[in-house]
Amino acid sequence: MIATRVYEVDGRPELRVAIEQPIMEENGNWFCGYEIQGPKTSIKGSFGGADALQALILAIYAIRLKLELSDEYLEGRLSLDGAKDHLDLPDPALHPHHPANVEHFRRHAPEA
Repeated sequence: MIATRVYEVDGRPELRVAIEQPIMEENGNWFCGYEIQGPKTSIKGSFGGADALQALILAIYAIRLKLELSDEYLEGRLSLDGAKDHLDLPDPALHPHHPANVEHFRRHAPEA
C-alpha cells in the first residue's frame, strides 16, 4: 500500500481506503489497485492508465466516485475529520479534459 485514509461512519473511524502502488503488467499496461472497506461497503478494484501516474490519478477518481455511491455516504453517515460536506479527494469533473471544463481551462490556464 502506498496510501491509506480512514473515514468516519457515524463519527467513528470505520471506513478504510487503501491504494496500492501502480504496477506495469507484462503487456506494458499500468494498473493501480485500491480497496474500500466499511460497515456496508466492500470494494476491491483497479484502474488502468497509460503510465503509473495516470493509473494512480484515475484510481483516486474511481475511489471518490465509489465513495459517493456508497451506502454510508448516501445515508449521510460518512465524514472526514467531522466534515460531511466533502471527501477531500479530487473531483473528476474538474479534470482539464472533462468536456465541461475544456473551454474553461482554455480561457484561464496560463500559456506554456
